[in-house]
Amino acid sequence: MKEIKEIIINQAAIDASVQSREYIIKGDPGAVFSITITNEDNHYYNFPENTIIQNSDTETRPAPAFSATTTRLKPVTLDSSGVYSNGVSFPAVTDDDKYIFTIYPEMHYDTKLSDSMGKGSYIFAQIEQLINTSITFSHLSATEDDGDGRYGTYATSYIVKGADTRTGDVSSKTLSISWALSLSESAMEIIKQPDQNDFYFETSKTTATTGSGKNLELTDISGLSVGMEVLGTGIAAGAAKSTITAINRGYYNAGKSTTAFPVYDIAKIVDSTDPNNPILVDHPGGTLELAASNSTFVADRVLTFKGYGPVASKIFNNTNFSVSNFKITLDEVSTTINDTDANGTSSLSVFDLTSVNGIKDDVSTVTGVGISDATTTTVTNISSNTITVSTAFVPENGQTLKFGKASRTGTLTGDVTISSFGSNNIGLVFELDKIITIE
Repeated sequence: MKEIKEIIINQAAIDASVQSREYIIKGDPGAVFSITITNEDNHYYNFPENTIIQNSDTETRPAPAFSATTTRLKPVTLDSSGVYSNGVSFPAVTDDDKYIFTIYPEMHYDTKLSDSMGKGSYIFAQIEQLINTSITFSHLSATEDDGDGRYGTYATSYIVKGADTRTGDVSSKTLSISWALSLSESAMEIIKQPDQNDFYFETSKTTATTGSGKNLELTDISGLSVGMEVLGTGIAAGAAKSTITAINRGYYNAGKSTTAFPVYDIAKIVDSTDPNNPILVDHPGGTLELAASNSTFVADRVLTFKGYGPVASKIFNNTNFSVSNFKITLDEVSTTINDTDANGTSSLSVFDLTSVNGIKDDVSTVTGVGISDATTTTVTNISSNTITVSTAFVPENGQTLKFGKASRTGTLTGDVTISSFGSNNIGLVFELDKIITIE
């Protein structure tokens, strides 16, 4: 019998725009075959080349398309070269799609597949078409709810989209972030300057078993990494969170394990992605070791996992980013002296202000006419609108003073470069509590 011996096609994923892909069939001259191509909706490619044009002035081939109508490439006979090539045009899509290429040797034309391909039909390619994914950059405080906390409503998020890196697109994108921060009361103080590890994302996983201690079994450990926080009922009682210190594929087998050599069994499950060729693959479940040992677990409980920075996000879904010129600045507080004792001749260290909003005792510095630059003058006490400063000076009623290092308003700015977009959308949240304290 004549054989189909080799099929060549690039199976790399394609992006969401109109795309094309060539395929090459090699075999014995005279071998006959046909092909079907289906998408995830089980719609069939229409193979425009099936249409024979008799008169090019009045007839045209249909545009490439997928439809519910069952269609296959009309039988093709390999010529004396033993090679056939053609191309497929994929439409633009608005959600992910997957195309399955199946070749059928025409048995009644004395044709079969080579032994390496198996018997009967053969799925020779599976190509994914992937829409662009997005990264949403936002900011919040874990202690201040949006809209009703002291921050009020948070500034607008930034959303940037790019090609899923599985399509082979490695182009980077950069955006500039500027978030205005404003408190309705109290004052903010900078703990530290921001960095890329102050951004976090969240994902959820389901527990596999009931137990206690620091070994947590999950139904799926994909995308998790050491250092991620774990939050939920029963986790690290008292603190309601812990961190991952180790990740083991499979589940602990006490009967096979010793203290020095723990054993984790990895079960096999059936993957039926290709219904004509189901295969056994490793179960995605596994065991986490947590920093805290006082956790309790219940099967089928959903837990939240928090990953900080680009190392965790890259492991999670291949999102990679970096930041530069990242900083927070607090606006200087400006107010006036409102005290008749400030007569321009008496030296005072205690006096009244028109407002103390944004001023923080033992933090705020003060500058103004009459205040020496030789040493730093700070606010040491606030009582109503009366302040005490560390160094006495001769103030004058109505005089303007400037206060630094604490404020009710500020701005968080920086540049973010995305070097790879992930396999799905992700939200990266800047945690304000890492860099600001409010009192």
